[in-house]
This record gives sequence, C-alpha cells and structure tokens, in this order.
Amino acid sequence: MRTILLTFFIFFTTASAFKIDAFDPNAPLLENFSTNCLQMTQSQQILKAYVMIGLHSNFGNPKENLAKAIPLYDKRAHQVRAYFQQRLEGHEDAKKAFDDAMVLWEASKKMLEQTPTKENALKIKKNFLLMIKKLLAGTKPLATPALELISLTGKLCRKPMEVTIDYLLKIWGVDVKNYNEHIDTLIANYRKNLKLLQANRLNNEESLRLLKQSSQEFQYFEFAYKSGKISIPSLLSRKADTNFKIIREIKKVFKAQAAKE
Repeated sequence: MRTILLTFFIFFTTASAFKIDAFDPNAPLLENFSTNCLQMTQSQQILKAYVMIGLHSNFGNPKENLAKAIPLYDKRAHQVRAYFQQRLEGHEDAKKAFDDAMVLWEASKKMLEQTPTKENALKIKKNFLLMIKKLLAGTKPLATPALELISLTGKLCRKPMEVTIDYLLKIWGVDVKNYNEHIDTLIANYRKNLKLLQANRLNNEESLRLLKQSSQEFQYFEFAYKSGKISIPSLLSRKADTNFKIIREIKKVFKAQAAKE
C-alpha cells in the first residue's frame, strides 16, 4: 500500500513537467528505438504546452517547459536521424523518411518559437502527426517483435496526449475538423493497443498492474467526451502527463524483459 501511495504521489506531483532525455549513440538498438518512439510522443507534449500557452494557462509552467524543450528536442532529432540513417544502408525510402521528418520538425519549430496562434496550432498538429508516421517508417526495416512491442507502448502513450490536445483546442475555440470522428478513433485505438499489450507474453505482474492503471486513468477522457463536459485545461494536462508517466514505466518493464530474450 505504501508503495502504491508513493507512486501515486510521484505521478501527481511531477506530472506537469516533462524532460527531454539525452541521446546515447552507444546505447543498444533497443534503447535508441525507444528514444525514437519518445520523439513521437514528446512532440505531442510539446504541442500540448504550446496550446496551454495559447489558453493563457500557467499550470505546469508550459512556457518555461516549451522554451527548454525546443532546443533539446531539436538536438535529439538530429542525433536520432544520424544514428538510424547509418544503419539503413540499402533502405533509401527509410532514410528519406527521417529526412522528411526533419523538414516537418524544422517548419514546426519556427512556429513553436513564436507567440501561439490557433492557425499555427493546427499546422503544428498536422505536421507532427505526419512526422510520427515518417519516424515510424524510418525504423520499419530494423523492427523486430521486441522493438515492435516498444513501438506499441509508444502508440498507447500518444493517444491520451492526442485526445487532450483536441480537447484543449476545442476549449481554445479552434475548429477541429472531424472532431467527434477523430476522438472516437483515438479512443478505439487506445483500447485496441491496450488489449494487445495486455496479451503480450513479455508481461509480468508489474506491467499488468501498470496497464490496468493506465486504463483506469484513460476512463477520464472517455467520460469527458461522452458527457460533453471537457473539463478545465489544467486537469486535462495533468491527466495526460500522468498517463505518459505510467506508460513510460510500462515501457521500462518491457525493455527489461525484451533485453533478456
């Protein structure tokens, strides 16, 4: 009980902050594949901070977080591209996918460094979703079952972030195209990925407990959507970051299990 309460306390007292982990080119492929997944998920954290600034919310210090994150994320993006392109000889399409992802990031970075606008928020959102597809395509030739599992945890992690961003944009007064259809798809995708992870043979007691915890946290987003009461930005942001932290712990478990294979 004490451990559970301590975990709960850590999640909720530090959930608003996010850290751009350093890249280690000498780390195993499993670790750097995970970092590439982190590039995808943390693009959503960056966008969430941008929208929170647009909403004039100071919860979690989004302005400070964004200012710190942009140069660190940019540095890591270049390192990730260089690392994988060195390992993709003979896979020119995959190498180009990393170049395309960098173009999308550079265009988004310029907007992120400016005062937030609704128009730019939608442009960044579109860029980042396409960038995620490019980053996935870039690593596809190197994927193994264990690495695909790490990728799946990343997908599970991104859905609460994407739902939150749509909710926050709606609160900001942004016209999100196909809003209801998109939220329905995100919720269904999260549930599908959750089941796949729960059924994976590399699960242990800890990962199953954390997956259950993530599922329980995600119920908030489903309730908010079905009730039509989207809630306040600070609570949405905290819930998304809490889920992010839970799934990062799940990923640690799976990485440890996969490393034994």
